[in-house]
Order: sequence, then structure tokens, then C-alpha cells
Amino acid sequence: MLVTALFLLTSLAQARPFNITHLIVPEVIAPGQEEVEIECRYDANFTLLNWFKGPNEFFRYRPGAAPSTRSFPVLGVGRVELIICGPTACRLKLGSLTEEATGLYRCDIERDVPPYKFATRTAYMEVHGHEHRKPLLEGLDEEFGEGDDMQAYCRGDPETEIRWYINGRELEEMRGATSLKRKSSRLIFLGIPPMVTVQCAEYKFGKLFGSNEERARWKDHVGSKDERPQEQRNLSATVDMNIILLMLMLCCIKVY
Repeated sequence: MLVTALFLLTSLAQARPFNITHLIVPEVIAPGQEEVEIECRYDANFTLLNWFKGPNEFFRYRPGAAPSTRSFPVLGVGRVELIICGPTACRLKLGSLTEEATGLYRCDIERDVPPYKFATRTAYMEVHGHEHRKPLLEGLDEEFGEGDDMQAYCRGDPETEIRWYINGRELEEMRGATSLKRKSSRLIFLGIPPMVTVQCAEYKFGKLFGSNEERARWKDHVGSKDERPQEQRNLSATVDMNIILLMLMLCCIKVY
């Protein structure tokens, strides 16, 4: 009987559509509009839903988990509030927007247990004339090598808690710290060219209040620009060519 029930549940999961039916994101946010609602509607039996702005995740919903939702700081969006996430839709309210909130927004749904399924949908939002206070983030160097000291300082509203993120992942051990200190590693520099994103976020009463970010690059010694004067570079090239020719001549003499 149990096997039959499991078979029927699996069959129903396979038969049900797995679609995002609507993605509701305003195309243009005019100056003076302080908040905006976005919504992802679906007909799917999923286990995970993610909201992204560009490559950066800013909200996650996993039905049945405790807690079932999490939010993450993203540049340009000072506040992320849950309105409702349920069987048919997930609606959020975004507040304290700046023009940096302009970009491509994406809703992903995924079933990460058999039968595995995935669906995604995107929409573009453009924000005009919005400014708000962001925490002051300073002190991060422009580039780092292996083992260098990475330091940054964040000053926010006195009533907020500072949280630090590297490439969107929170450094939970540094909650409440106004300064970031850690060793640099090539493993955290992503992309081409390799870059790292450091975010400072303010939380008030457990909710995202504001954020700021800076980026740094990896020191690339391979293929670095030769800063010597042109005359020295020409002389060096001539000497190198003469050495190569001399070695070829020696090789020919040995052969004969």
C-alpha cells in the first residue's frame, strides 16, 4: 500500500506542470516612488525558489525549512520585505531603492529531488532619481595577492547591526563588527579578470536596512605590463635574440 501511494505521488509530481506563469516586475520606477512590489507566480511542485538581481541572490524560499526564507544584501536595494510566499506565488516588497537597483531581476524555481526540474524567468527594472543614505564603506585596497591583509571599515546608523559579505556569502562570525580583517586568497576571486565583492550591510530589527559594496582585483603578475623605458626594452630584446642565435650556432657545430 505504501509503495502504491509513493508511486502515485511520484506520478502526480511528474504529471504536474513545472512553470513560472508570470513574473511581475515594474519596468520603470519614477522619482518619488519609495517602494515597489515584485512577484513570481508559478504552477510547480518545487523545493527551492531564488530571487536574483543580476548574478547576486537577494532572497531565498525553501518550503518546509525552518526558517523557510532568507534575504541577502544587494546593491541598490536598501530593504527586502516578505509579503507572502506560498504554493502559487512569492511576492516581495523592495524599499529604499537607489538608481543602482536598475538591472535584470530573475526568479528561479528548482526541484532538487527526483524528478529533478528547473525553471527560470527574467524581467528588467529601471530606477530613476532615487537616493538614500548608505553605510560608509572605505579602506579596501584595489588589489590583493595571496596572503595579503584584506581590511575595510563600515560606518552605519548607530541603531543598526553591521554584517559583512564576501561574494554574497555572509561572514557570520563578524556580525556587529565595524571592520573587516581577513587574509586574501585566490579562491575568493572570481571571473575574468578575477574580482572579489565586499559588502557592508546594515540590519535593523533583523531586517535589511541598507548596504554598500566595493570590489577589488587579483594581482596578476603573469603578462604584467613592462614599465621599463623603450630603449631598455629594445636592448633587452636584442640581447635575447643574440643569445638564441648563439645557441643555435653551437648546436649546429656539435651536429657537424
